[in-house]
Amino acid sequence: MTDRIWLKTLSILLGVFAWIYVNLVIPPQIRRTIEAEVEYRNVPESVKVTPVKPFVNVQVEGTRRDFILATNNKLQVNVDLYNLRPGRAQLPVRVTTAPGLSVVSLSPAQIQIEAVPIIRKKIDVRAEILGQPADGFLFDEPLLTPAQVTIEGPESLIKRVTACQVDINLEQVKNSISEQREIKVILESGVTDEEIIVTPGKINVDVTVKQGYPTKTLPLAKPVFINKSPEGKKLDGFKLVPESVQITGPARLINPMKDLSFKPVDLSKIEKSDAVPVKLEFPADNVRLISSAPVLLHLTLIDSKVTRVYQGLPFELKKGPHQHASVSVSSYSIEVEGYLKDLDKISNAKLQMILDVEKMKPGSYPVNLTAPVGLPGNISVLKIVPEALQVQVSELEDQPDKPENASDSAPR
Repeated sequence: MTDRIWLKTLSILLGVFAWIYVNLVIPPQIRRTIEAEVEYRNVPESVKVTPVKPFVNVQVEGTRRDFILATNNKLQVNVDLYNLRPGRAQLPVRVTTAPGLSVVSLSPAQIQIEAVPIIRKKIDVRAEILGQPADGFLFDEPLLTPAQVTIEGPESLIKRVTACQVDINLEQVKNSISEQREIKVILESGVTDEEIIVTPGKINVDVTVKQGYPTKTLPLAKPVFINKSPEGKKLDGFKLVPESVQITGPARLINPMKDLSFKPVDLSKIEKSDAVPVKLEFPADNVRLISSAPVLLHLTLIDSKVTRVYQGLPFELKKGPHQHASVSVSSYSIEVEGYLKDLDKISNAKLQMILDVEKMKPGSYPVNLTAPVGLPGNISVLKIVPEALQVQVSELEDQPDKPENASDSAPR
């Protein structure tokens, strides 16, 4: 039994000695292919290099001992960008190996890179409020520290930046907020771009939340008028004083409001230019005006022409003592236009139409009716009905004179 143990021990020792002799004393050459990341050296500050992290395949030759001794520092692969200019370039890859190792092949031996000009710009940070505090609470303007950040990136992207913002969620909060928030870069298209570097990447955000209702300044809506102005008047213009008001109330109610309307104004009750108070319409009882001063609607009314129709107007025939005349109609109607103050002065007597037939010989004559002589000059005639009529003229037979106290039938 003892001899066997000795033989086993001797066999193990001989095997270890043979492995050491083969691998360390006279080791064979072996090859390995290693994927290595390329390191950029002497990168100019004013450009951005792409690809950011290129890789190459390096075939390395050496003994097993050399690979073991090299551990993790077998290769150093780099590209020197000392003379790099904006644009595209094909640059050689340099490989430095650990002692005992040598490069057999390199793929690719050159890499194509693109240098994009980089610019920096300072920009203000804005706060984007999401949601509203709990009902009965309001918040002060957020305090951002610092208020400006520096953005860095390709010139084509920096020119498209519209804002740097932090999102602040205040949905149903009741307590103040003090924390750090990440900066979001917004481009023209409304999306963010991770290629832009922001310094600092986070800023301090302080928002004071307290009890109360927020306020909002709203323009007054355009007035709505109902009914017509009194006869002889028309609306020439209006003006609201003030044109905007400040209200207070729950944020959920006043935030969607674009303007503040009021009840319709009845023009039939406005007889002259005046300033009338308006009754504002609020979405709820807990929304109110901050100021107690009334809102007045200044209305300007001017005189306007009206029309009137006069019917059943008589004719007056002006004839000679030996003439008999008759007309085809007994009366006429006339439609006139003018200001109310002038129309009220017109009487039927002034509208009596005189037909002069004194110089007419017996016969039938058409006569076109014109404006009555008594009609004031600032009154316009719109229509006369009928427009024309027929006048029949005849002579009266001579009658013998009757003696005094004689009967009508007795001859003279």
